[in-house]
Amino acid sequence: MSISTILFVCTGNTCRSPLAEGIAQKWLDENGFSDWLAVSAGIFATEGCPISDETKLALSQRGISFSGTSKLITKEMATSATAILCMSKNHLATVTQFVDNAELLDPKGDILDPIGQSQSVYDELASQMETLISTKLNSLTSKGTK
Repeated sequence: MSISTILFVCTGNTCRSPLAEGIAQKWLDENGFSDWLAVSAGIFATEGCPISDETKLALSQRGISFSGTSKLITKEMATSATAILCMSKNHLATVTQFVDNAELLDPKGDILDPIGQSQSVYDELASQMETLISTKLNSLTSKGTK
């Protein structure tokens, strides 16, 4: 069985993209897509940094445990991903140096970086992402086979 991978991309891979990865993996698991995997990386990530405490709390409030650390996006990651969802136009511009199938997670524009802001900002972001990711994954997984 081959695995389909959804790659979420932000700047440092400690706030937005790990939040999206956790939410997406929960959606995939709950909807029976065991042959799909959500991953994340950052365009300026420092390898091995923990995710932010606020991201960890926003995920745990949704029943999601997250144990990964930050990763810098590589050409190999991008070319092997089934879908690439970026948090901003700047991330998209960077990723399109590797591949041409990347897109914004939010078709309306950038998802702002919550770093340094309160937990309520992260919680609101998580709610926004749950809606965006559910819509996007419904579309992506319906094109493939379950």
